[in-house]
Amino acid sequence: MRVASFQFIQRNLNNISARTAQANDQLGKMSSGKRVEHASEDPVAANGILNYKQELRKLAQYQNNINLAENRLRREEWALSSAETTTQQVKEIMLGANNPAITQQERDAYKEELQSRIDEMLDLANTRDEFGQYIFGGFQTDSSPFIRQPDGSVSYGGDGGQRDMMVGDNVRVGINHSGEVVFGGVPNPKGDFIASYALGGEAREDNLRVEKAVISDKTSFTDAHDYTIDFVDDPNNPGGIAVIVTDDNGVSVPADPNNPAPYVPGEKITVDGVDITIKGEAKAGDKITLSSEVNDGTGEDSRDVFDILNRAKDWLESDGHNPSGQSEMSDILNELDAMGSHFTRVRADTGNRMQRIENQQVTHEDMSLTLNKLRGGMEDLDYAKATGEFSQTMVALQATQTMFGKVQSMSLFNYI
Repeated sequence: MRVASFQFIQRNLNNISARTAQANDQLGKMSSGKRVEHASEDPVAANGILNYKQELRKLAQYQNNINLAENRLRREEWALSSAETTTQQVKEIMLGANNPAITQQERDAYKEELQSRIDEMLDLANTRDEFGQYIFGGFQTDSSPFIRQPDGSVSYGGDGGQRDMMVGDNVRVGINHSGEVVFGGVPNPKGDFIASYALGGEAREDNLRVEKAVISDKTSFTDAHDYTIDFVDDPNNPGGIAVIVTDDNGVSVPADPNNPAPYVPGEKITVDGVDITIKGEAKAGDKITLSSEVNDGTGEDSRDVFDILNRAKDWLESDGHNPSGQSEMSDILNELDAMGSHFTRVRADTGNRMQRIENQQVTHEDMSLTLNKLRGGMEDLDYAKATGEFSQTMVALQATQTMFGKVQSMSLFNYI
């Protein structure tokens, strides 16, 4: 069979071009480090690689969410820790001021210091995150949640919303506590009421005080109302003290005021489903008022941080070195203790959320390592194998080029 020169040359050129293209493709893969760069090279592997990359991108987004959530929770934890410290400082101020020997100048200094602590607490309540959003405003993050009113009280303008962040498949973590919870949810150490005192001026060894006033039977306590507790001479026990409890409608308990119940410190008094426990030394003429400021029949079972602080401020601005003031001081100190414990509980919950985020982050890191290993097994190039194949291709290309050069120069006229 006769082979034309054109066919011979074209065939060899095609062979050289194919070898060259193969070498360039191998060199390109060695440069990129990828075994599969196009789906046509290995459709099955390409589909698996795509799925792994999608999972890795999702994990990367979760990691971004984790970083954001962690930053916000750390900011909240700092604010709560500072609030704990401020609460302790307020308690120290009150203990220092509860000294009848201090001068008016010293009392004024305590007032200024307490006002500074109240201002500091307000600043903490209006803490912002790194984006300028208020962390204690619930869903209302663009305006100050706590606003001081002209009378010195502080109102809350946020809501009770909790923002959640997705940090994993079906895993959400709250990244805030609303100001309603943090600064308005201090458990009332008295229970469901607030006590105020109007006591005689006689000094006593044990301050008269309400230990507990708890709604034990909410079916009986159908509407919020106040009670007045009067201490009178016991007509049935000369020298003894009796108790008359009157509601805000003027109804006395017991029904016969001429036959009052004897006062026994620490003994529970039950009125309209409300259990009242009073301790301390009572004198005839003493009066205690129990106030409930809600109208849903559940009683005042929580206190507002700024109401507690303003109550302490009012005590400093009055003469608290009398039996009424000392009973009031006892309640204030109990409320400050409850406030500090409340901040600690909320801070602990914040720490639990941060721990959950940290655990989720470790899970994502382990999963990323596994997915990258699986993806690498399909996509990454085996350099040892690729180098050997590239060397074989170059040897074949050089041999083809050498043979083509020698055969092309051969001619019958060289042998004539």
